[in-house]
Amino acid sequence: MKINKIIKILTVAIFLYIVASLPCSVSAATIFGSMEDNTIGTANKMNMGDRIHGSITETDDLDHYKFQLDDAGCIGLDITSYMRHYCIIMYDSDGKEIWYTDENEWTESVGYRRDSYALYLEKGVYYMQINGYRYGSYGKSTGEYECSTSFISSETNNMEPDNSFADANDIVLGNMITGQISVTDDHDTFRFKLSDSGCVILNMKSYMKYYCIKLFNLDGKEIWYTHENEWTESVGYRQDSHNLYLDKGTYYMQINGYRYGTYSKSTGKYVLSTQFQSSNVSFEQDDNSFLSANPILWDTRYRGQISINDDLDTYKFEVTSNKTIAVNITSYMRYYCIIIFNTSGERIWSTDWNEWNNNVGYRTDVHNIVLSAGTYYMQINGYFYNSYDKSTGRYIFNIGGLNQKNCSHRYTDKTVSATYFRGGYDLHKCEKCGKSYKDNYTAKKILGQSSISTWSKGGKKKLSLQWYTVSDASGYHIRYCTNKDMRKNVKTITVNGQQKHRKTIKNLSRYKKYYVQVRAYKKSGATTVYGKWSHKKYLRTK
Repeated sequence: MKINKIIKILTVAIFLYIVASLPCSVSAATIFGSMEDNTIGTANKMNMGDRIHGSITETDDLDHYKFQLDDAGCIGLDITSYMRHYCIIMYDSDGKEIWYTDENEWTESVGYRRDSYALYLEKGVYYMQINGYRYGSYGKSTGEYECSTSFISSETNNMEPDNSFADANDIVLGNMITGQISVTDDHDTFRFKLSDSGCVILNMKSYMKYYCIKLFNLDGKEIWYTHENEWTESVGYRQDSHNLYLDKGTYYMQINGYRYGTYSKSTGKYVLSTQFQSSNVSFEQDDNSFLSANPILWDTRYRGQISINDDLDTYKFEVTSNKTIAVNITSYMRYYCIIIFNTSGERIWSTDWNEWNNNVGYRTDVHNIVLSAGTYYMQINGYFYNSYDKSTGRYIFNIGGLNQKNCSHRYTDKTVSATYFRGGYDLHKCEKCGKSYKDNYTAKKILGQSSISTWSKGGKKKLSLQWYTVSDASGYHIRYCTNKDMRKNVKTITVNGQQKHRKTIKNLSRYKKYYVQVRAYKKSGATTVYGKWSHKKYLRTK
């Protein structure tokens, strides 16, 4: 008996352990409509996740349900209606209609209709009405319906309401914003402050069909917007990066789900990461006029920025004597333009159509300008000259006197021909600063090789030589000896003159064979170059 009792206790313990080890799941409740739920005041209470089951009868026109959302997010409604028509209407806590769907007719051959809806709502209390009417029609349908509900929080971190500048959420650039445009919420507003001029980077991931971002200054003036941003429907979102160059100050940013200027509203979640990169500008004050121009010094580097809310920068400098100046600029804008004015406001020089190298995202130039002594104003902007296509971004520049490093160089070209004493080349020399360089080198000219004529002959104790002349030669060398290798007892005779082509060598030994060579030479000052020795020829004296 004791063994049986122990076995029984162990069996129960094992069963309880197995049950406790199983994963827990809580089933959603099923909420049934009733005859008493025809008004908001008598609505059936439910939670998102519950399943609704109801019917519209001849004596029961509509059913109401009440639910509460503790977070902003998306509710899901999956309805199966066995009525010819059905209509769902959503109300806020004040009983104001905020959404509806109607004209939902069944498939008569199967006797029902199924639909799914995703509604983005802010946290709060809502009422849902289900009836069998075509919306605005008196054609009532009866029958049963079933509706499964669900909820996914958007995990927003903005505080509602934030539809106005006064209610704007204060943000710090560098943080991430998670927000939602709801059925009951048209847009979200944020406020941020820049203590420096620089680039605000907005990386947007929108789960709405469309999104729009607007930027306003402290006075409420719209200074920038992006719209017509449609998602990729196959993936259900869109990603964009926006780089906004702004002056220091306070700004308001508004996000909505509209196509700009239309009434087609989208709803959904968005995630916006923010960053800021200071441009470290040299001057922060307003400098759009000559009166507020920034004074600049020679050979000093300055940093500037053309912003969304700043069209141009103005600088003032002095030229002490008539000279050519150099303006060195590196621009990170797509285009830049420089204009120089005199004190009368007359334009005396400008450069435009300066487009960056898109592969590297900047452009570097040196501009040389001839100026008389005096005071000048220099304006930098991001436009094509006389164009409305404005660029924004940062730039770095300095002004200085002309030298070989900052000269933009205007070269004259000269070809120097090769001679017998040096090679040839092309010489390029700057007309403005004197800098020069050479290229296209050619080799030195080579003096031609002479040869001994067959008319040469031996005589009594002498040799009578003749040779072919060489163009450009200053004269000729003749060498002779009795050694075939031309290494021992070699004697040399110089004959001056290019046209000379004969020479008699006397006082030689009789009946001897002599080996003879001739070569041309060219002389310039103390330098002499030589042609190759001719082939050896032997002659015999008599």
